[in-house]
Amino acid sequence: MCATGPDPNRILRLALSLLTATALLMTPLRSAADSPWLYGIHWYGEPVGSQVEAMTGGKGIWSLETVQTNSDLWWSAAWQRDYRFNTMVQRGHALIVRIERNWGETVPFPQNVPAYLISVQQAAAELASVAHIWQVGNEMNILAEWGGQVLTPQQYVDTFRQVRSAIKSVASPLGEQVVLIGPVSPGDLVPGVRHTGGAEYLSAVCALLDPNDFDGFALHAYAAPWHGVADSRGEFQAGYLTQLAVLREHGFAGRPVHLTEWARSVEPLTAASEAVSAQFLQAALVDLHGWNTLPLAQPITAACWFIYPYDSGAWQSFSIGFLRTLHPPGAANDLWDAFHAAAAMNLPAGVAAPVEEPTTAAVPFGANIAAAAGVTTSSGNGALAVDGVVSVASKWTSAPTPGPHWLTLEWPTPRRLTGFIVRHAGAAGENPAFNTTAFAIQTRLDAADPWRVDLLTYNGAGSAATARAYVQPRLARFVRLLIVDPGVDTYARIPEFEVYAAPMPGDFDQNGVIDETDLLYFEFCAAGPGVAFPLGHLCLAGDFDGDLDLDMADWAAFQFAYGGP
Repeated sequence: MCATGPDPNRILRLALSLLTATALLMTPLRSAADSPWLYGIHWYGEPVGSQVEAMTGGKGIWSLETVQTNSDLWWSAAWQRDYRFNTMVQRGHALIVRIERNWGETVPFPQNVPAYLISVQQAAAELASVAHIWQVGNEMNILAEWGGQVLTPQQYVDTFRQVRSAIKSVASPLGEQVVLIGPVSPGDLVPGVRHTGGAEYLSAVCALLDPNDFDGFALHAYAAPWHGVADSRGEFQAGYLTQLAVLREHGFAGRPVHLTEWARSVEPLTAASEAVSAQFLQAALVDLHGWNTLPLAQPITAACWFIYPYDSGAWQSFSIGFLRTLHPPGAANDLWDAFHAAAAMNLPAGVAAPVEEPTTAAVPFGANIAAAAGVTTSSGNGALAVDGVVSVASKWTSAPTPGPHWLTLEWPTPRRLTGFIVRHAGAAGENPAFNTTAFAIQTRLDAADPWRVDLLTYNGAGSAATARAYVQPRLARFVRLLIVDPGVDTYARIPEFEVYAAPMPGDFDQNGVIDETDLLYFEFCAAGPGVAFPLGHLCLAGDFDGDLDLDMADWAAFQFAYGGP
């Protein structure tokens, strides 16, 4: 047997395996006790006579439940375990427990922290057999959630770490204890109500987190009741994608995400309004599943509708149980029937996985080929975003509808993309408040392929331009700029969207396509095999075979690459 040196390919494979294993260790493994489905509700309600299982078609789904350590008996861990949780788990449902001290004290006031940590540890022990996923706090940027005071991101994170340690000290037979960062109230600052915008608060929390501090995130997202089905879908999607953009911007795209509240309220309480909500419920779940299946997207594990149980009070306009008999039945009319129809689609829970970022913050090399592409948009004149002019008079402006808004570029043949630059409203001299807050870049090779999420980013600093370069050039024919949060209002404003590609042999003028202009250049430069050009000469743009001349071999390749008329 001949002695050989180490196989470099085997070493590379081993190194990649170790990197993958290390990344997976950072993501909690799914437990067999978890629901395999995307569907969820907020509060199960009374176990006796429950219609939840009929609504889900027998599926065990997610249920967000609230446990309070210092409130009425029926919010305590032990009481709920015996009265409700044991039955729910026996029926196949999976719990996400929102743990808090009391209404108006979503995490304890400083003087209550020591006693609260003991209570949390006791609650974790009492619920060990029925729950292993925990949400710490709720809508921390709402004044009413903390006694009318401002709960700063630093105060929340400091308390979260202690609460998580208390929960982690208790083992659960269901699997690893998974402790989620609490959800923010989505939307902008509202004086007297929301002391900080949701995305801003979430970003500040993420900036304080170490990767070992937490296990995942809980999010909230809603659609306003004055929108129709299409705009409700858009507003809801923009809501959760903006928050996912914050997570990805901070390097947390591989972590589990649970949507523990989502809904469109039925206001006013009319049959027409409930019909819109029913149709929205089904379409929004399909949208969520579509997002979960995109390459490099951060999937959402659970989507818990707020709320399920009968409620004739403050939350009646959201309540599936309350609305069930109020208006005509049918999946297009009634929320209960709509949930039942959606459950029959068998949409699986999203599964978190490490995300390797394909781009880095840098100016890309090569030529801007955006002007050579065909342009389509959700609304507005997209050609103004690729005309090479950065000005207020020459920008793509969308319709003022809830996002996401999109602009798609398509080239005749695939190009090796090196990156892109998005110039926001401020680059053209407009008010920086109009700069895009959150957006995505998506690519695909063929029109039948799913979009790959090459970038999802939160521009919280309000930069006037965003430049990204691919770590490795990306072969694509289609690029989509998806505006998730346009900024201060609902208009997308993009003066220029530049997409860069590596120089392509035969493209003398570097406009992204080999056409009649390049043919004229080639005819001028084609001097045969006896004439070599010095390095850097313009004519070498037509040197396909790299021998420093333009001859018949280059002519054959040029004809093959020609894409002009």
